[in-house]
Amino acid sequence: MVNGVVNCNNCGASGREVLFREGVAQKHQIVRCMNCGFMYAYPRATANIAHYVAAGQTGEPMTRQTQSVIRSFDRLPDYEPIGLELRELLPRGQTLLEVGSHAGVLLDRFRSQGWSVSGVEPDSRAANFARSHYGLDVKASTLEDAGYDPTSFDAIVMLHVIEHLDDPAATVQAIARVLRPGGILVIETPVYDTLMYRLLGRRERSLSCDGHIVFYTGRTLAALLERCGFEIVTQRRVGRTVSLGRLLWNIGVMSKSKTMQQMIERLSVALRLLHRGRLYLNARDMVRVFARKRSI
Repeated sequence: MVNGVVNCNNCGASGREVLFREGVAQKHQIVRCMNCGFMYAYPRATANIAHYVAAGQTGEPMTRQTQSVIRSFDRLPDYEPIGLELRELLPRGQTLLEVGSHAGVLLDRFRSQGWSVSGVEPDSRAANFARSHYGLDVKASTLEDAGYDPTSFDAIVMLHVIEHLDDPAATVQAIARVLRPGGILVIETPVYDTLMYRLLGRRERSLSCDGHIVFYTGRTLAALLERCGFEIVTQRRVGRTVSLGRLLWNIGVMSKSKTMQQMIERLSVALRLLHRGRLYLNARDMVRVFARKRSI
C-alpha cells in the first residue's frame, strides 16, 4: 500500500525502526522490520510500477543504440549461463518465462539454448522492441495482469526485478501459481548482509538507487521463497562483468556527489570507457537463488 500503513512484506509485522532518513541513502526513508529484519522504503508517495509504465508511454521507440539495450548486451556474459544451468536441473523442461524481460536481449539467448520463451515487461517501449526486433512473445504487463494459466512454465527467471516491486510477496505467489510443481525459479538481487554494506552504509551503491524499494539479505529472501512454496536448490553470491566506465560510474554513485558523478561521466565519454576494459568483480553483494517449487 502507498500513502498508508505498510506492514512488512515478508512477515506482516507492523513494528519498524528507521535506518536512514529520507534523502540520506536515497530519496526514500529506509526502515527495518523489528520482527524479521527485512528492509524497505517507507513511506512512499507513489507506486513504483507507475514509473515503469510511464516510461513506456514517453520518449522515442527503443533501438539497438538505446543505452538500456546496450547495457543488456553487456550483461550477457553473466546471465547466459543461467539457461544452461536450468537445462541441467530440468532436462525435460521446455517453457521459460522471464519476468522483467525488458528489450528481450537475454530472452532471445535463452531461446537459442532451446527454450520456448515468453516474457512480461511493464515498459511498453521495451516490450514492443522485444516483439518487433526479436519476434518474441513479450507482454507489456506485470505478471499478475498477464493472464497466464496455472502451471504454464517449467522455469521462471527474474533478475534484478524483485528489488523494484511494490508487493514482492504477491509477485512470488503469482510465480508459484504459473510455475509447474518441480519447476525452477531463478532470482537475482542485491543483498545487504555484506561487508560492502557494513563498510559503506548509506553510500552502498545498490541502496543508493531510488528505484530500489525493498532490500533483502540471504536470510530474508530465502524466508520469502519458502513461505511461498519453494525450496532452495542453490544460493550463491555472484559478481558482475563491468567496463571501466561502469566501474567509475559505481564510484560516482557511492560518492553521493553530483559534481563527482558529472566529472566521472565526462571522463568516461572522453576516454570512451563505457565498453572498454572488461573486468569481473565479485563484492559478494548480489545473490542468485535457484529455488524449486514444492510438489503438493
